Amino acid sequence: MGVITSMERVEEGLDFGFDLFWRTCSSEVRWLACSYREGPFHLSYFSSMNIYKVMPNLGNERQMRLWQQGIRKQWSAADIDWKAPRRIVSDKLRDDLARVLTPVLIGEQSALYSVSGLIPVLGHQSQQEAQFYLTTWAVDEARHTELFARFFQRMDREPGSIRRHPSGYLFQSRIVSKDPSEWLAGVLASESMAQVLAQELRDLDLDPVLSEVCAGIIEDEARHLGFNHIYIEDQFRDLYSADEEKADAKADGLRARIEHVLAGVPPIIKEIRTELTAIGMDMEKVQHTLDVVAKERLEKAISGGRKQALAGVSPSGESEAEPV
Repeated sequence: MGVITSMERVEEGLDFGFDLFWRTCSSEVRWLACSYREGPFHLSYFSSMNIYKVMPNLGNERQMRLWQQGIRKQWSAADIDWKAPRRIVSDKLRDDLARVLTPVLIGEQSALYSVSGLIPVLGHQSQQEAQFYLTTWAVDEARHTELFARFFQRMDREPGSIRRHPSGYLFQSRIVSKDPSEWLAGVLASESMAQVLAQELRDLDLDPVLSEVCAGIIEDEARHLGFNHIYIEDQFRDLYSADEEKADAKADGLRARIEHVLAGVPPIIKEIRTELTAIGMDMEKVQHTLDVVAKERLEKAISGGRKQALAGVSPSGESEAEPV
């Protein structure tokens, strides 16, 4: 057993150190935080971190292609012409739009937190290809958060308070799970909603900057939904290959989960129904589209995995997963 001792750092004026021990057991390398001294920092993260082999498995070609796409298609809020003439001159319309965009901003921030939280979970399970892709997804959500925050500044408005928009936070709380497939089933609802709303706002063309922002977000959401399809499809291919009964039970669980998440949408609409009407959006139509699209996407991923396992069908490509 080798020992790395006295790793000293200074953070916020405090010195701390810890000893890291490592041991090699055949192909497994396990890092353990075995002792800790003189500091307020909890090292349970290190004690639970497993590295099963030095060379990561990069064999899932579909996930790796999406990872490369996620890198190549990055863009920035700095690319937007924020000085373009403002089309919304009515104070009331700005107030209404700010109220409509508040749950959108809540959703983008919540997505950033939940995606970031899932990255170490995938690493712990040695799913490096998926972990790689989620790093680009997290960057996307950070960018969306910045974009909407800057648009609020452009309108000279503040987002509504949590007290006035509790349903947005409650909706996001329905999604979070440490099981990647459960999380992605819930995310199917939120990402489909983000894409549908962005399409509606782009088509309404209330402001040139908002339209440009939404056009970029639509492309980002298409990549997220493409990964969602591929990951769930791969999971069900493996599940059906191993045990059809357990796979059917898992599928029923994800169907129930997406129903649970979608049930959180009507309260959001109820809170901003008047403002949605004022800006010209038919939210009943949006909700119907969302219900249909999210459930269809889940069924397509489950059935795709089942076909691959039981009928020898080759994996579907990204274009089948999410046409852009």
